Formats: sequence, C-alpha cells, structure tokens
Amino acid sequence: MNLLIKSFCQSRRYLQSLFLYKKLLSISKPEISTFSSILKSCSSLPSLDSGLVNHGYLIKCGVLDCCVDVGNDLVLMYLKLGEFRDAHKVFDEMPMRSNKDVFDHMIHDLGSNHAYNDVVIAFENMVEFSIFPNVHSLCHVIKACSNLNSIQKGNFVHDFIKQNGFENHLLIMNSLISMYAKMRRLDLAEKVFNNMIHKDIVSWNSLITGYSQNQNSPKVFDLFKSLKLAKNPIPNVVTFLALLSSVREVTIGTTIHSHLITIGLYSNLQLGTAIFNMYAKCERLDYVLIVFEQINKTLVSWNTLISAYKQKGYAQEAVDIYEHMLMEPDMKPDSFSFANVLPAYASLGNLKRIKSIQSMIIKQGVNIDQDVVLCTSILDAYGKCSDVKAAEFLFLFHCIQKPNTASWNAMISVYNSNNKIKNSMVVFQEMICSKVLMDCITMVTIFQSCGQMGLLKEGDMIHKFSLVKGFCSYLIVGNALIDMYMRCGSIKSAEICFDLMSLRNIVTWNTMIYGYMKGGCFSMGVRFFHHMQLEYKPDSVTIISLLQGNLGSFLEMFHGYILKLGLDFETQIVNILIDSYAKIGNVEKAQELFERNDFMRDQTSWNIMIAAYGMNGQGIESCKLFTKMHENGYKPDTITFTSLLSACSHSGLIEEGCKFFDLMVTKYKIQPSMEHLTCIIDMLGRANSLKEAYDLMKNMNYPKPVLGALLSACRTNMNMEVGELVGRKLLEMESDSFEYHSLLSNLYSLNDKWDEVVEIRRVFGNGKVVKKLGLSSLNS
Repeated sequence: MNLLIKSFCQSRRYLQSLFLYKKLLSISKPEISTFSSILKSCSSLPSLDSGLVNHGYLIKCGVLDCCVDVGNDLVLMYLKLGEFRDAHKVFDEMPMRSNKDVFDHMIHDLGSNHAYNDVVIAFENMVEFSIFPNVHSLCHVIKACSNLNSIQKGNFVHDFIKQNGFENHLLIMNSLISMYAKMRRLDLAEKVFNNMIHKDIVSWNSLITGYSQNQNSPKVFDLFKSLKLAKNPIPNVVTFLALLSSVREVTIGTTIHSHLITIGLYSNLQLGTAIFNMYAKCERLDYVLIVFEQINKTLVSWNTLISAYKQKGYAQEAVDIYEHMLMEPDMKPDSFSFANVLPAYASLGNLKRIKSIQSMIIKQGVNIDQDVVLCTSILDAYGKCSDVKAAEFLFLFHCIQKPNTASWNAMISVYNSNNKIKNSMVVFQEMICSKVLMDCITMVTIFQSCGQMGLLKEGDMIHKFSLVKGFCSYLIVGNALIDMYMRCGSIKSAEICFDLMSLRNIVTWNTMIYGYMKGGCFSMGVRFFHHMQLEYKPDSVTIISLLQGNLGSFLEMFHGYILKLGLDFETQIVNILIDSYAKIGNVEKAQELFERNDFMRDQTSWNIMIAAYGMNGQGIESCKLFTKMHENGYKPDTITFTSLLSACSHSGLIEEGCKFFDLMVTKYKIQPSMEHLTCIIDMLGRANSLKEAYDLMKNMNYPKPVLGALLSACRTNMNMEVGELVGRKLLEMESDSFEYHSLLSNLYSLNDKWDEVVEIRRVFGNGKVVKKLGLSSLNS
C-alpha cells in the first residue's frame, strides 16, 4: 500500500493518494518515505486541513525528531501553501537542519512573497549552521536588505559574500550595486562597481540608474561617457531610460532623441514614453505634442499631456485635451486625470464641469476619503470658483472622515481665497483640538490668514505656538511670518524675525522689500534692495516688489535699471510698468510700452491699458482699445469689463457703458459682480439716471451693497423718488442697519421731509438700531 501511495503521488493523483493513506492509517503505521509523498499531495491539491492533520500525526509519532527529510518536506509544504509563519516555526523546532535545499526553497518563497525580514532571519540561520546558500538565494537576501532599507543587514551580507568567495559572481555583485543605490549609499555602490573585474550592461545600468533615481544628473552622463569609451558592453533600453529621466536641459534631450532614432531604438514603446515624459518635464509643449502623436497612447501619456499644459498655465488647452481623451474608445479617466484637470477647470471658472467631474468620480467608485490628492484638488477647485458651501460639504462628509493634514490645509486655503478668515481660524483651532498633525504648509497658510485680515494679535499667538512646535526653524515658515507681520503693519516685528533667521533666501529679501514698499517705507525698501545685492542677484519678483511702492519721479530711473538687468522682456514686469506710469499720469509712456511690447502682450496687458486710459479720463480710448483687443483674438474677462465700465463712468460715456454691460451679460455670459454693478450705479448716478439704475437692480435681485451705493447716489442727487424706494427696500432687508437709516434720514432732511426724519430718529431713540462697532479680532 505504501508503494501504491507513492505511485499515485508521482502520477499527480493526489486525492487518491490521500484516500489510500487514510485507509493505511487504520491498518498499520506508514513507512517514513510515505509521509513525504503525503505532504507533497497536501501542498499540491492544495489542502491545508489535510496538512495540519498530518503535521499533528508526525508530532504524535515522533517522526520529526528522528527524520530531517520529513521535517524538510513539512517546511516545504507550508511554504507552498503560503503559511510562512508555520514553515518558519517548524524549521526553528527541527533538531537537525542540514538540508541546504530547504533553506534555499524557504528564502526563495519568502522573498517572492515579500516577507523580507523572514528572508534575512533564514539567511542568518544558514550562516549559523555553516550552510552556504546558492547564488539565487543570496540575490533574494540582498534584495530583502534593500527593501528593508537596512544598511547594517546589507553590510552583514556583503561581508559574508567577501569572506566566502562570491565576489566573482556577476549576478550577486550587480544585486549589491542596486542595493546600495536604493539605500542612497552611492559611494558604496560605486566602490563595488570599481572592484568588479568583469562588468556587463546590467552592472553599468545598476549604477547609472542609481544615480538617476537620486537626481545626480552630472554623474549619470559621466558614467554614460565612460560606458561609450569602454565600447563594450553596448548601452541598451534600460541605459537610455535612465539617461532620459536625468535630462534637465532640452538640448541634451533632443541629442539623445536623435541618437535613438539613428540606432533604431526610437520605436521602442518604453523609450517613446520616456522621450515624451522628458519633453513634458522640460516644458517643451511643441515637442511633447509631436511625440504624443507618434507613441502608443495610454492613460498615463494622456495624463502627462494634460499635466504639462496645466503646469504651463494653458488651462483651456488642458481641458480640451481631457475632453478629447474622453472621446477615445476604452479610455477611462482615473484619479490622476481628475486631479490634473480640476485645477484647469477652476482657472476657467467652470463650476458646472467641476461638479459633474465630482459626480463622475463617485459613479466610478473612487473612494475620495482615501485619495488625499484628489480630495484636495476638488477642494481647491471649489475654492477658486468661490463655491465655499460645496467645499465645506466635501470637507465635512469626505476629508474629515479620515483626517489628513493636506485636506485641512486645503480647507483653510479655500476660506483664505474667499476672504472668510474667521472660518480659517476656526478650522485651525479645530486642528489643534482634534490633534490633527500639522506641517509647515499649515503654518504658512494660517499666517496668510492673519496677514490677509491684519489680525496682529492672533498672528502673535500663532507665532508663539509655532515656536513651541519647532516650525519657525523652517525657512518657508520664517518667510510667511515676515509677510504676515508686514501685512499687519508691524514692520518692527518683521525686522526682528528677519534678524533672527539663521537661513535666508531671495524670497526672504523680496518679502521684506515688498512689505516696505507696500507700507510706504520707500527709503527702507531701497536700502534693503542694495543690501540684498551683496548676496543675491535681483530677480523678477524683486523688481515687482519694488514697483509696489509709489516711485513717482524715480520711476523712469528705476525703469532704466530694469533695462540694465535685462528683465524688461518679462510680461509681468512690463505690465506693472504700464500700470505704474498710468498711476502717475504718464499715459503716453504707458502707451509706448504697451505698443512696443506687442509680442509679449497677454490678457492682463490689455486689461491694464484699458484701465490706464480710464483712470486718466480717456474713456473713448479705452473703448477703442477694447475693440482692438477683440480684433487681436483676446476674449474679454470679468476684469476687462470692470476696467471698461469704470472708464465709461469716469468719462461720462453712459450709452457706451450700458452697451458694454449688456454685451458682457448677453454675449460673454459673465455674471455681473459687485464691482460691475457698482460701476454701473456710479455711471448712472453721475448722469442722474437713477430710475434706470433702480430698474436694473430689480433684475439683479437687489444686491445689498449696490443698493447702498445707489441710495448714496440718490442723496447726492437729492432724488427723493428713487431714494425712498431704495431706502425702504434696504430696511426690509436689514432693518437694524444704522448706516442705511442714516442715509435715508439725510435724504429726507435734504428734501425737507421732517416728519420722516423724526420717525427715523424715534426708531434710533428706541434702541432698535445700534451702531455696529468694527471687530478687531475673532474673539471681539
């Protein structure tokens, strides 16, 4: 019967062998060799239950105490069944462990199943029993040390290799190079490489890839030059993948690209994708598009293309690419697609599409609670589109379920960008109470909140908190702290922070200069500018910071300095110069700059020049420039119309102003903002067309701030008819407003309606209307 069981096992009839084995147990004790067959049958079926039963029988019969082969087979059974802990336990309890194959099997199976710590323990047991592993086992052990990121264990294995003559095995030495590179010990990796008598392309690639992954581009290209000089081995796909990921300058990238075409490797799918990624990283969108058309398009390549356009600020193009991707068959967007395109939709103010993307995410079953990047992207998008309610809903029902620092920071930023600073402070306090881990971004964001609203007292308290928590030693936090104090008008505190900083960068200096110039400390700003030049060369931000001040007669001199630095070809600087000249009344110079730099113009350039004409009483020129802007292919935005309506108002161009307002709403579908409506009220008020203004407000659901401006215009023009309508409407909306009662009372007195004045003052006297005091802090 023992022979028949062995025969069934050898012919892979494992169920029959187990059935016969049960019968044998009821008659007599099986032979030792039969146990090995049965254990193999248990692992091959697989049947853990049968294995456990047989393990118990082997212990009961004492077989494991006297037969190492059966013990080895039991270990192998557990390994094949994936029960690594049981395998290890049996192995540790074996009185004799002389079978080298068991160790090698164990190390192989443990390594293949990522049980890296157990791999190292098994290896240490081998060393203890003076058993030599085979080459493949050693490679598994080296890989395990690498994944554990343990230099100590790695050195132990390396010493074993040196002491036992394994240094001539190419596979082992290549594995050692990869291990040290992954541990960021490239000095040791290069030492292993240099001591190798024989090297193959894997040896070279292991070291080159190691330097590439550690962002040491010069070393990558030095090694590649040495490889080419050696003439053997020949670089392969892996070599060029490492080179392409190390490219920082597009000229080097195009050289590699040309070389790959020459040697016939360009058609390789991996290299084509790597070339595409390289051009995207170098921000050469012209080359990116050419390569994109040539490569096999995957979801990853679509995502990379969307990201490249988004990062360059081409929001509409990024959106168009995403929409095109959706039309491709079998191309389903993933979390990366959504996270890349949401900021683009937010830049375009397309709230409707952002909400539809969130619905798509939910339908696809993406767990927003677990995806921090996606959750923060949606929050940021809602914040930029001023839909604070949607952001709050997302935060409360998704982000807060699994607290993470990034989503809390994003929620503070949403409130900051929508001037809801009190809410920002509440979120920050909740972070402290909920013991959510904070980081430098948290501190930077909350300091921005304080600076935005001039909350000096709160800023001081948070400064002390950040000192206790150790955040102030970080440069990014120190810079934010200086900015906060400057915005709060506490220049002395900003100076103290600056003096105490052990490390500064050009951002630190620029922040100080910006603060001085914004705060009217012109001489201190210029003095700091001169001191800065001892350490740093001024950049565009420095120039922009200096231009924040009222340079007056010094503007032309400073303009000359900008020309000397060669920064006059930066669009943002040219735009600020145009604006600065316009503000000092030199429209001719502003116009000259605008006309001369036609190749650099952007949307902002046109908006600034339209505003420049308007603020200097040249409304007709603003209107002409708007037409020219349209002819040049630029689409007006909300800022364009604010500048245009303001220009019409200041120049008394009532008809033109109304025409532009209608154009904004009907053709360009721009929802009128408070600024637009205030401009219209101001314009109609100057022309005493207050009835038309009131009729317009009726169609806009009576926005309170604008009605207030209209009531003020009625008082100025002594228009009792419209003023009374507006005043009564305002008091319906806010019955306890001191300001509105006061305006209406003044209007009545100017029109000799003293009974109505007495009535309003009687309401004052009854205490129903109380003058509201300004809140200087959150806790007032």
